[in-house]
Amino acid sequence: MKWLEQEKKKLTGLSRKAKLEYVWQYYKLWLIGGAALILFGIYFGFHLVNANRDTHLYVGFVNTYADVGNDSDFWKNYVEYSQTDIDEENVIFDKEMYFDMTQGDVRGNHYYEKLVVLIDSKTLDAVVTETENLRSLGANGRLLDLNNERADRFMEKYEDRIITAAVDQEDGTTREVPIGIDISDSILMTEEDAYVGGCAIGISSHAEHLDAVLEFLDYILQE
Repeated sequence: MKWLEQEKKKLTGLSRKAKLEYVWQYYKLWLIGGAALILFGIYFGFHLVNANRDTHLYVGFVNTYADVGNDSDFWKNYVEYSQTDIDEENVIFDKEMYFDMTQGDVRGNHYYEKLVVLIDSKTLDAVVTETENLRSLGANGRLLDLNNERADRFMEKYEDRIITAAVDQEDGTTREVPIGIDISDSILMTEEDAYVGGCAIGISSHAEHLDAVLEFLDYILQE
């Protein structure tokens, strides 16, 4: 309690901005750690609730306020299109993610940390966001290199839609790597108004449901 009173005195008289800067400077590790614990709790809670079902497809939508999440018409139409029995398999459209990697370091943003957990745990299959945001995400190596043999079908079918990112190499140089597919003319734009100016989809580096990702692309591109 004495420590808490001392901290309150330090904050007295400071502007709101100064208070936030003080809290971030001295307690950012605690804040980041707390956010990580919450994210892990969400992750394990999700798996506990859905442990009896396999996942057909898990797509993350970053920076959209459009109604494209679970139980939306967009979601229901995909479930019908894919003929997925949701009593047996999960279809997850997760739109609770907001971060912009083009504006600088996003470490500590709990939405970004959530995405990292989902990718590294082999839970997320694909991510949709603005094109430049996806390029920045692809540059950190968490999206599948579409030159990989696992992605042959994507390269063959969507060669004219491929976007690349400058990925750092071990020798200090950078190399343009195909990491995404432009979907700016998809129903996400033309019907759902999910993004302004364009969007793209990237495949998680550990995606386990590539057939479903291809099927999802067919759905949003109306093929």
